[in-house]
Amino acid sequence: MKEATGRLYYSIGEVSEMLSIKSHTLHYWESAFPSLKPHKNQAGNRCYRPHDLDTLKLIDQLLNGEGYSIEGARKKIELLKDKDGQLSLNLKNESESGLLLDEICNDLEIIIRDLSRQPRTELDG
Repeated sequence: MKEATGRLYYSIGEVSEMLSIKSHTLHYWESAFPSLKPHKNQAGNRCYRPHDLDTLKLIDQLLNGEGYSIEGARKKIELLKDKDGQLSLNLKNESESGLLLDEICNDLEIIIRDLSRQPRTELDG
């Protein structure tokens, strides 16, 4: 993934290349996620702003990284919005949230280890 250069607007081709997401997928996500509304210039071309890139990264993470369905990702994004409609990941206490994330990671490692073991059969005794 290429980094954004700090510009105010990016074309759909630039966003597609930066995020490694095909432009037709970006078009589809616009129709599937009401929170994704890139500005259109006078010629009708999409102009993605930095907050649109953040939304796209979140959508990509939810769908492709965490396996959410479109509907599930849409609901998750709605839960993350604050009262002004902006995406928000406010954590009350960074050290507390870090401990929680460590605990979740440890639990997930245990689950993965358990799932990766060969299932036992009656013949294994």
